[in-house]
Amino acid sequence: MEEKESFLRYENFLVIIMFLVVGLVFLDRLSLGFVFPYMSTELGLSNTQLGLAVGLTGVFFGLSTLFFASISDFIGRKKMLLVMFVIIFSVATLLAGLVGSFATLLITRIIMGIAEGPVMPLVQSIVYAESSEKRRGMNMGIIQSASSLIGGTMAPVIAVALAINFGWRSSFIYIAIPGLIVGLILWRFLREPKIRQKVNSEATTDKPKREAYFNVFKQSNIWLSTIVGTCNMIYILTLTAFLPTLFATSTSFKEGQIQLLLGLMGFMMFVGQFSGSALSDRIGRLPVIKIFSFVSIFLPIAIYFSYQNFAFLLAGLIIFSLGNGYQPLIMNIVPAESVSRTFSATAISFVILTSEIIGGGLGPTLAGILADHFGPTAPLWITIVASVIAFICSFGIKETAPVKVAKSSGVSV
Repeated sequence: MEEKESFLRYENFLVIIMFLVVGLVFLDRLSLGFVFPYMSTELGLSNTQLGLAVGLTGVFFGLSTLFFASISDFIGRKKMLLVMFVIIFSVATLLAGLVGSFATLLITRIIMGIAEGPVMPLVQSIVYAESSEKRRGMNMGIIQSASSLIGGTMAPVIAVALAINFGWRSSFIYIAIPGLIVGLILWRFLREPKIRQKVNSEATTDKPKREAYFNVFKQSNIWLSTIVGTCNMIYILTLTAFLPTLFATSTSFKEGQIQLLLGLMGFMMFVGQFSGSALSDRIGRLPVIKIFSFVSIFLPIAIYFSYQNFAFLLAGLIIFSLGNGYQPLIMNIVPAESVSRTFSATAISFVILTSEIIGGGLGPTLAGILADHFGPTAPLWITIVASVIAFICSFGIKETAPVKVAKSSGVSV
């Protein structure tokens, strides 16, 4: 009993600290879109350049995620790598407050992308290894939901408030400080995870085999998750990058109203991600993915038709932002459960790699070009198409939830 309680205490600590890590990744990364209206005049930046900066971050985020996550699966030094990358991306955020041109801004964003890329698969593979089976989906969903609560809800409020009161340069510097603190906490208290291939098996740190590594890329769930994840990345990064500018330049909303809208959108995505992942532990991953991805289609549609009507826009954001609740399942949980536990970081990172390079790179860049040529609502066209494709492709994914897999195999959970 004492061993179980000790493990649960560490499991809870792990969820809390990793929640903060993931939240800071997205706070640092998404802050550019929120601060952009305040820095664009001084640096002479256009929407196309904003899209390029966001897109390049995504490309290098994706390239580094598979490389370093795969290395971590082979060498087993996940703690060391995680601490190092948290410190580096925090420093890159700080340096963004010192830039004097678009070129130097791009350099800081590239460094940020390289450092942040491996963080999510490292975090989720550690939590996956240390979580009890009944809490696996909930734990991983809570951690992923930090991207919405901290990155989506708190980031627009914090970044904009700092930019208004202290200047856009100081906002980047202040935003970087929590990451440095969390990096030190990880260095002191995080322990290296041991992998159990099965629930009741002994923990092991045996070196994995190359054949098992390549088997990851033969799983249909990995490829379908990659397609849906790419669409989701186009969807979320385009919305977070261009909605602040749309609201600031094409409406009569006050700054407080804009902060409320963006903050509520992020908060409701957090609620969806947390509740969707927890629900999937009970009813299965697929029902949750299908229902939530369908709901997500209507968020950009609601914004497009009501962005100048505050009341209707507010209602649409509250209801349809819940749809992004399928993101943790498609980006982390389903890929991890579709392969050997040893290569969970590789599976997650491959989905993130393709999603970031295509979705995070091409999506915002194309959206910026469309915004410059057709107006600030044009990026919404891309998000509508992406969400429809994600919903359609979700029907090909195979169920991975332990409760469903056990029942289909006739095994008692």
